[in-house]
Amino acid sequence: MESSPAQTTAGASATAARHGGREAAVIFVALVVLTGLELGVSRAPGVGRGPVVAALVGLAVTKASLIALFFMHLRYETRILRLTVFGPLAAPAVYALALMADAAWRLLR
Repeated sequence: MESSPAQTTAGASATAARHGGREAAVIFVALVVLTGLELGVSRAPGVGRGPVVAALVGLAVTKASLIALFFMHLRYETRILRLTVFGPLAAPAVYALALMADAAWRLLR
């Protein structure tokens, strides 16, 4: 028997409510730790600009994913709904990679 979207949403809300308090606290602590890592990375002496930027971007993406999955409750939604949220976020990354490849190609010529 298939469930309706209303039943699926209600089930997701019930699951989120069961895990809400403790899980939210753990995610909050994880976000605080990641913020501390960002501060440490940004103030690390003797590290080149490229690795610092890469680390900061990775930490920012990790934090945004945690926020989307847990505080926006996307973890408890269907896979297609998660893809409609996270899919468009990949477009700028693909575009940036294409621009970097183009710039590298122009430098090699």
